[in-house]
Amino acid sequence: MGLGLLLVPALAGYLLQTQLYFFRYRTLRESGQHVVFRSALTGSILVFWAQMIVHSFSKYIPSPVTYVNEVFGFEYTAAAGLSFFLALAIWPVGNLLVDKEYAAIRAARENGELMGIFVTEAIGTGRYVEISLDTGKVYIGHVVESGIGMSSQFDFMIVPLFSGYRDRGTNELIIKQSYSLAIDEMRRQDKRREELRICIALSRVVLVRFFDPDLAIHIGNSGIDGSS
Repeated sequence: MGLGLLLVPALAGYLLQTQLYFFRYRTLRESGQHVVFRSALTGSILVFWAQMIVHSFSKYIPSPVTYVNEVFGFEYTAAAGLSFFLALAIWPVGNLLVDKEYAAIRAARENGELMGIFVTEAIGTGRYVEISLDTGKVYIGHVVESGIGMSSQFDFMIVPLFSGYRDRGTNELIIKQSYSLAIDEMRRQDKRREELRICIALSRVVLVRFFDPDLAIHIGNSGIDGSS
């Protein structure tokens, strides 16, 4: 098989490694040589099955297979070409069978990215989440969107209910701003509260946990004075 022809199943393997949810989020975290190896291995498996199909097909209708091989001058041209079309077929069908978010979280869990998983799994739970940044700033609200999957450090969006800071001496949480009035006003105007959302880089987060306003006695002690 010509050297150029070897690139076809390798490209087919790369297509599956980067587009099929089952592989995609692992591949995006790996270095260049690992991606090349994974693509070559996947391509080898594809071309093996493609050759099995071509071999079976040629027993009954040999002319098309022989013609393709003769045109390109290599014995395994048909198998290499078919491997690419197999990848094109497997990609959309496989993504229908594997949930995108599940695949992303699974890859994150394998890499020990627990904070990112926590933030992502908080979406849709209805629970408040406390986000403490490396600047000391604290946001409390609902996580509405997460960029998990592309890398270990991604961005996410939160609709805040409160914001404040942690005292550097006592580490006490001081609430300085309530967004509840703004949210109520937006509801009266038939606006979505998501218009208040802010985007936070996971790399700036030092602590994330669920927050229960009914149990947070320090809110009442610190007060919500409406100042920023």
